[in-house]
Amino acid sequence: MTQDSIDHLREARAGVYSDAHPPIINVIWRILEVVIAGPLGMLLLQSGLLLAGLYAIFRVTFEPRRAAWWATGVFVVPPVLTVMAVIWKDCSMAGLLAVGIASLLSRRRVVRLAGLAAICGATALRYNAFGATLPLVVLLFEWRPGMRWLRRYALSTAAWLVTTFVAFGINAALTDKPMHYWHSSLAVYDIAGTLANVDGELPDAVLRADLAGTEILIDHEIHATLRAVYSPRDFFPILNDPKHTLWNLPINGYEPAPRAQREAIERAWWHVIEAHPWAYVKHRLAVMGEVLDLRSTRSLGAVTRREFRYPAYAAELGLATGWSSTQRTLTRTMQWISRHTPIFVPWVYVVLSLALLPLAWRQRDVLAILLSGLVMEASLLPLVHSRDYRYSHWLVITTLIGCIVLATRRARAARTRAGAVADDTSSARPP
Repeated sequence: MTQDSIDHLREARAGVYSDAHPPIINVIWRILEVVIAGPLGMLLLQSGLLLAGLYAIFRVTFEPRRAAWWATGVFVVPPVLTVMAVIWKDCSMAGLLAVGIASLLSRRRVVRLAGLAAICGATALRYNAFGATLPLVVLLFEWRPGMRWLRRYALSTAAWLVTTFVAFGINAALTDKPMHYWHSSLAVYDIAGTLANVDGELPDAVLRADLAGTEILIDHEIHATLRAVYSPRDFFPILNDPKHTLWNLPINGYEPAPRAQREAIERAWWHVIEAHPWAYVKHRLAVMGEVLDLRSTRSLGAVTRREFRYPAYAAELGLATGWSSTQRTLTRTMQWISRHTPIFVPWVYVVLSLALLPLAWRQRDVLAILLSGLVMEASLLPLVHSRDYRYSHWLVITTLIGCIVLATRRARAARTRAGAVADDTSSARPP
């Protein structure tokens, strides 16, 4: 459990849903708690969905026993398992995406339609999941076999648009307390990041005018303070830096920032980006560089220490806050792996996926899976506000699937060609 999952559970039990996170996850948790209280139900759901989806995907290429082994192997590989061990919406999304892929590959129309429902659910679970679903639905959904390409792709694109808008509509209908989270997070982060990347020093008078009404908490040496507080790794310092908090804005609970402040933040966001477009680009590229971990090998230890800061809050919800010796050993093992190997570094999977694309060009299922991971990762460029590894989790899964399936199919094709050559040679010999 992290702060995100604690928020989900708290709202599920209260029956009052904000939109700081997709409220559909709260509804799912509320239903599961009828059967079993706490995080175990969600853990079983997200794990079961991903395992079932992986198995069904691998069944397209492998016989049942080998498909089961490959599904289990992908599930327990450290870059996948570490995320699946936490109750996150990212995990349920990955499970539904895997189930959706397998369903879209079915020959039965009713199963393909069920796959669209799974894709819709995955989209509802994460606001930027539309990047992952676009290649899957457009390339894989087929109303009936044999349709002309133009009609087929027009229909599949329409199906993607419908599932996306329905997913957003479901979350909008479930929301009781709109939090206008963009204003409290990404908007002010982009403002601070853009200004931090502006060349030279902007006078306080200029910045006071640009940021008027946003209720920024500093009044002098504004530009220098913005640069000191801003970090491309995370947006939290601008809201809770111990020395120089820039804005006092809510990121959870049920009370959003006042409307006048939100409108001022929106105006400032547009103005700052229009006035300094190249600085905005540098800011977004710097954040994306942190997400992809372009500079150093990622250490999971820092993430673990940062996330678990609320034991008293968890205890109020009846959650255990201790660890067994087995959990501690596994955690230390994963941290050692993350510090000494590149398997938790997202850019490695970007490179692998891009290298595999030409090989998958005539294999629509693998092409769609690889593009799903890459497009979702690309959607982080304008949207992400921290370097959390879990944001790249789906990219890791799609890359592993692509590597396994492509390597197997190419090896089989090579053996088939070798066998054909041997047959031709033997038949050409004189009797």
